[in-house]
Amino acid sequence: MIASLSRQQAFDQRLKDPRFVLVYQMGKVGSSSIEASLEQANIPSWHIHTFDDNEEFQMYRNTSDVACFFDWHVRAGYKLALAHRKRILQKRESLKIITLVRDPVATVVSRFFQDLHIQFVAGKKNEAIHGDIEKTLAHLFDAFDTQIRLEYFTDWFDRELKRQFGVDIYQHVHDPNQGHWTMSQGGRDVLLMKCEAINDSASVLADFLAEPSFTLTTSNDAANKWYSELYRQFKATYPFEKLFHLYDAPLYQAVYSESEIQAFKNKWGQ
Repeated sequence: MIASLSRQQAFDQRLKDPRFVLVYQMGKVGSSSIEASLEQANIPSWHIHTFDDNEEFQMYRNTSDVACFFDWHVRAGYKLALAHRKRILQKRESLKIITLVRDPVATVVSRFFQDLHIQFVAGKKNEAIHGDIEKTLAHLFDAFDTQIRLEYFTDWFDRELKRQFGVDIYQHVHDPNQGHWTMSQGGRDVLLMKCEAINDSASVLADFLAEPSFTLTTSNDAANKWYSELYRQFKATYPFEKLFHLYDAPLYQAVYSESEIQAFKNKWGQ
């Protein structure tokens, strides 16, 4: 108990550090390189997707299957910790936030496969995961079509950044041809970056952080996943045109140009 309290106090001090940076975005949009780079530069930071709960409970409709992987009292404690840490950050006079956006189809597919174990709960019950690859893929297609709350992705900036910190990106993002945007609102300095342009953004990050020597460390967290072959077959056979309506959402219309959206569609329409 004493050790736990000590860790919490140390974390609280990190949140109050003048150099602290909040890395705050929806899952699977390419933040791992930024996290690794901040750590290497000894800049105190914290990476978070949502301040309300474990995001899986917001992202999927089959929350009973999600709950199989969370102990209720650990979850309750985590929610209390989130609320406590949010209060500390909201009370800061100034706060730097780095956030990212990514091709929505790529985001949804990557996140679905990261959470594949959730969909295997029902798959085990209906024996889909004990059958051949066609039966397994049919189960995953159905789960992909029916269990994801797509509004989690399209509404993330309003539900999180605007609601929690008062920053409305739509007041600041006017040219979708840019690779990044900086904005200040209510003492919050925000850097919004396109995931697709992140490898060319080291100088942008250095300027935003006021750290001229800042360098961007490449981090590949997608290599050698246990589901790699299943992922390959899913991408080769699923009709991704069913998700193209995501590109019409205000978020993606604001941050991506027509040519970028068409390139995404060409990629997923093959």
